[in-house]
Amino acid sequence: MRKVLKEMLRPFDCFILIAAVFLFAKFDYDNLETADIVYIVTFSLWFTMFIIRGVIMYRGEKKRRGKLH
Repeated sequence: MRKVLKEMLRPFDCFILIAAVFLFAKFDYDNLETADIVYIVTFSLWFTMFIIRGVIMYRGEKKRRGKLH
């Protein structure tokens, strides 16, 4: 699992996560603009693909070790 996390977290992915934390902390959620909504949707799509990539890599790692039928 640790190996999969190391492969999954690329430097640019870490940058995106850090930027997202700072931007989400600065949002005025009572007064969202169109650009803010677009950013939230785009980040949600990226995060979903990030999780899917992790699941695929984890299953591939298990398959290489012969633990998945």
